[in-house]
Amino acid sequence: MMKITSKFLSGVAAFALSTAAFAFPVNLTSVSGTFENAVGGTNVNGVGTDQLRWGNSTGFGQSGYDFDGTTPLPQSIENSNPFTLGSLTHKNRPITGNAVTGFDLAVTLGFDGFGDTGAASGTFVFEHNETPNTAPVVTGKRFVCTFRLFGVCWSGYYQDIVQNVGDVDDQLWILDDYVTSSSFQLGNNLYTLDLLGFEGDIETFLTPENANTTINLISRLNVEALPVPEPGTLALLSLGLLGLGAARRRAA
Repeated sequence: MMKITSKFLSGVAAFALSTAAFAFPVNLTSVSGTFENAVGGTNVNGVGTDQLRWGNSTGFGQSGYDFDGTTPLPQSIENSNPFTLGSLTHKNRPITGNAVTGFDLAVTLGFDGFGDTGAASGTFVFEHNETPNTAPVVTGKRFVCTFRLFGVCWSGYYQDIVQNVGDVDDQLWILDDYVTSSSFQLGNNLYTLDLLGFEGDIETFLTPENANTTINLISRLNVEALPVPEPGTLALLSLGLLGLGAARRRAA
């Protein structure tokens, strides 16, 4: 009996290891994202969609962000290495009014594999700084007289006229850059999705005025074997198998 139980337990352990070893590839079948919880801002629109906008246009459109899921789909995920789930594009435009100071990006990813389908969701949290365009800019020159005699300037120099009206880059920070989703099952494996943040492991980036900046968002699939039955359950199962074997011998 002990030999059979030992073999049975060894088989269960080997099965658990095999499920973890053969958890890939799986397919990424869909990616969607919506902007949520915009904080502040004038004339904000696009909350609940993949395009967030704010401000009063001065002729170049509103400032904002776009989310685009990775393409083409389906995409094969071969292992637990990071992969691109999509891209975030910052559109910095000269606007009037107040800008948002923060927002969330809620993403949902669909997967299939081993005859099953599953989905995982998570949220990136961002802080935005719409800097005022007050950089010093030379807008002209003026002559400064240093020696005047009989109403005539005999010497002097030209001085720059500086006004604080120049463009300043806007900035975005990622605040929560490591978010783990709830688990989902494909075949005999359980998976969770980690939202890792910006590609290149950076926390912030700048966008010049009247320009666009696009950066990839990175995620990762973790896998774990399905829970192994407790020892008591295993013992009962093994006893049941032994009883079945004994019954067969008696019947023979």
